[in-house]
Amino acid sequence: MDFSLTEEQQMLRLSVRRFLENECSIEARRNVPAHEQNRDHWPAIAELGWLAIPLPEAVGGLGGGAVEMTLIMEEFGRVLAVEPFSAVGVLAAQTLLAADPKKSELLIPKLIAGETRPVVAHHEHESRGAIEHVAMQATAIDSEKWVLNGRKSLVIGANVADQFIVSARSKGKVRDREGITLFVVDRSAPGIQQQDIRLIDNRLCAELVFDSVEVSAGNVLGKVGEGYRALDHAFAYGLLAQCAEAVGVMEKALWITRDYIKTRKQFGASLNTFQSLQHRMAEMLIELELARSMVYRSLAYIDAPSDERNTALSLAKVKVGQAVRFVCAQAIQLHGGIGVTEEYSIGHYFKRAITIENELGSSHMHLAQLADRELHHHAA
Repeated sequence: MDFSLTEEQQMLRLSVRRFLENECSIEARRNVPAHEQNRDHWPAIAELGWLAIPLPEAVGGLGGGAVEMTLIMEEFGRVLAVEPFSAVGVLAAQTLLAADPKKSELLIPKLIAGETRPVVAHHEHESRGAIEHVAMQATAIDSEKWVLNGRKSLVIGANVADQFIVSARSKGKVRDREGITLFVVDRSAPGIQQQDIRLIDNRLCAELVFDSVEVSAGNVLGKVGEGYRALDHAFAYGLLAQCAEAVGVMEKALWITRDYIKTRKQFGASLNTFQSLQHRMAEMLIELELARSMVYRSLAYIDAPSDERNTALSLAKVKVGQAVRFVCAQAIQLHGGIGVTEEYSIGHYFKRAITIENELGSSHMHLAQLADRELHHHAA
C-alpha cells in the first residue's frame, strides 16, 4: 500500500501549516480571546477553500475526501487551533450530506462560502458518547410545526454558530436508534438559552436549553425518525478527524520536547545525551507512529459498511487516545516544572490531549463498545 501523498496533497499540507502557524498558533493568539479569533479567521478559512476540499463537487465542494480532511485536521492539532473546523466543516457538513441530499445542495454551498456556520447539537450529559442516546423531545403540533424541549451539552463551536443541527426524539425510548429526528434551528429562535463555556484547551463550547422551541416542518432534516444513520456517518468522520488532530498534537509536542532537551543542560551535559531520556523519547516516537498507522487504517475503512467502519474507528480512538495522553504527559515530564506553566506551550498540548481523549466518546467508552461487539459476535 502506498502511503505517500500526491503533489497536490503535499501543497495542501504546506499551505494549511503556513497559515495556521502564522495566524492561529498559541503565540499568535496569546492575548486575543478565542471567540474573536474564530470570527476573524473564518472568512479566510472559507476563502482558502478548506471547507470545500473534503466535500463532493455535487454540493459545491472540490471533490477531495477523507485523506484531505485528515491532512487539514493534523495541522490544526499541531498549532492547537481553536477555530471550529471539525465542528462545522466535518460534523455539520457530513450530517447534512448524509441526512438530506436535497437540503445539502442548498445549505452546504453557504457553509463552504463561510456565509453560515451550522454546528451539530447532539451530545447530552447522560449519553457518555453513545450516538443513539437522545432524550430531547420533539413533539408534532400539527403537520406544519414541531416543538423541541430538552438540553444539549458540550456543543463545540456554538459560540460562533448561526444554526444548530439538533437531534430530538420523536418516538421510542432514550437509547433506541429509531425515532431520532434532526432539525435545523436558527440560533436566534425564541426559547433557546445558551451558556458559553471555555474548555481547558481554550476552545469554547456551550450548554443549550430548548424550552418549547417551535420549528417548522420545513426545517426537518431528512426523514422523520431516521436521523441516526446520518449521525452515525457524521460521527465516523468526526472520530477520524479527531484522531488526525491528535497525531498533529503528538508530533508537535514530541519535536518541542526534542528541541528542549537538546538545549537544556544538567551536570554539565545536555539532557539529550542521557540514555534514559533517549529511551523515553523513543517510546514517545513509537506511540506517535502507532497512532498514525491507526489513522491510516481508519482511512481504509471509512467507506466500509457501518459495523466494520465503526469497529475500526473505535479501535483507532482507543489507541490514539492512549497514545496522545502518554506522549503529552511524557513531554511535560521531560520539561520538568516549566512544563506545567501557563506561559509555556507544552502544557497546553496535554490539555488538548485530554479533551481529545474524552470527546465523541472517551477511549474507555470505545473500548467497552469493542468488548460488547466481540461478545455479540461470539454469541451469534
